[in-house]
Amino acid sequence: MSDKIIEKLDAIEAATLEKSEAVKTEVEAKLAETVASFDEKVAALEAKVASVQAPSTIKTYKSISQEVNRMVKGQLAEFVKAGGRSEKEIKLFEDAGQYDAYLKEASALTGSGAGVGGRTAYDPVFVALRLANPMRGVSRAVATDGATYQFRAKTGNAGAMWGYPINNNTSSGANPTTESTTIWQLTLQDLNTQFPIRTAALDDIDGLESNVVSDMLLEFSQQEALSMIQNDDQGLTTLPYGGSNGLRGLNQYPGANASYTGGTTSVSAYGSSGTGSSSGLHDIATYDQLTTNGNAGVNEVTYADVVNFIYALPQQYWTPTAKFIISPLMLAGIRGLTDQQGRPIYVDGLAREDGIVGSLLGFDVVVNKYLDVPFISGSAGTDSLYPMYFGDWNRCHAIVDRLNMVLRRYDQTLPGSITFYGEKRLCTSVVDPFALVRYRSTATVTKP
Repeated sequence: MSDKIIEKLDAIEAATLEKSEAVKTEVEAKLAETVASFDEKVAALEAKVASVQAPSTIKTYKSISQEVNRMVKGQLAEFVKAGGRSEKEIKLFEDAGQYDAYLKEASALTGSGAGVGGRTAYDPVFVALRLANPMRGVSRAVATDGATYQFRAKTGNAGAMWGYPINNNTSSGANPTTESTTIWQLTLQDLNTQFPIRTAALDDIDGLESNVVSDMLLEFSQQEALSMIQNDDQGLTTLPYGGSNGLRGLNQYPGANASYTGGTTSVSAYGSSGTGSSSGLHDIATYDQLTTNGNAGVNEVTYADVVNFIYALPQQYWTPTAKFIISPLMLAGIRGLTDQQGRPIYVDGLAREDGIVGSLLGFDVVVNKYLDVPFISGSAGTDSLYPMYFGDWNRCHAIVDRLNMVLRRYDQTLPGSITFYGEKRLCTSVVDPFALVRYRSTATVTKP
């Protein structure tokens, strides 16, 4: 029995060895075939490379420099000839735009000569510091990659009703369905700056470039902050805050009563839907101070005014993101007010990065110097003054920014100068007019 088993094992071993030898032979044949094919392709590639003709002449560094010198001498010879001077100058620049920048270059940062340049430590204390835009700290920020932005808002009610029957989706009954959607579209506006600086100044004044760029960004914030509050975008192009090229300022929204009536509040309403220049121009609820400041140069604000102003905003908007935005002079008048128990209604807080300086009757306060002052001494006029706003800013107001802001440095605009260019695009809009109320202190003075 054992002999048969050994015989079978020997037979299996012999068969396995035979198969292994066959596989080995086949692999060696495939490998040889592959190597031969590779050698053939390499030989063909070498033959092709050898057939490529090298350039007959290879310019050396010396010959290149001689050629450049001849070109420069020729340009200079033409430059001194009469006639066609500007055309010759343009050749020194990349394009006509750079030449135009050269002609407009008028920087005071010369950076040479005693008392002008020299090794200087740039002290940031003397930078023209400008407050950043306070609206950035309260409003909802949205990003877009397009040139326009559409705002959508729900209008009306869903028509909720008690009971099991599904009968509320009708236009009649105790609580009819009035829910709808309004859509309006705003075009992103362009804010840009361009200014040259002498390279000598950049070399001689430590930290100048970084401080200049930082100050430029802060100036952008200032310009957009003014436009967000004061600008009228309805067709005028000559206004200092941008006009039709600027943002939609909060002060320019309609809604205030035609005649000043102390202690009353006008109602909010959605503006027209669409893509026109006046689409989305909503009515903002406006509270009239009990006693108008007029043009007497005094602030007549009272504790009752502040309470009435808070209650002018529907309670559903008394959220954690509900805040006061107040002009400094208006806040100065409110600081001394007390409630009926003699307690101050405004409490100072620690300075915070979001611009909150304290609380007024439990709501955060943000100071915004770009708002109207509460009064102006002088002759009577017809303009209203809005020194204070209150609302749920996450719901009522949106700032739409283009995804990328352009910030470039051009080194070839003019020999000896560097030009900085910055550009940003944005738009702003009141989104939910019911989530915002503004304070009118007077309608009897003309704004400066």
